[in-house]
Amino acid sequence: MNADRDGLMSPRPVLASLAAFVGAGLRPASPLARAIVIVLAAKLIAVVIMLVYFATQNVAVDAAAIGHLLGPSPP
Repeated sequence: MNADRDGLMSPRPVLASLAAFVGAGLRPASPLARAIVIVLAAKLIAVVIMLVYFATQNVAVDAAAIGHLLGPSPP
């Protein structure tokens, strides 16, 4: 293990593994890997679009809305 004077791990192995992970995603080796990368990229784009869309919505939530969602409370 690479430890510095404080006994902490050096960030170099972590950065190297992240770089290898990103490199494998950018250069997929098989058609299946390429398809997986395309699907994951599409999902990431969909999540970002959803975040942007829902972040711009101003929805007021009150007790009546929560009661309608959850239904009547048990006695």
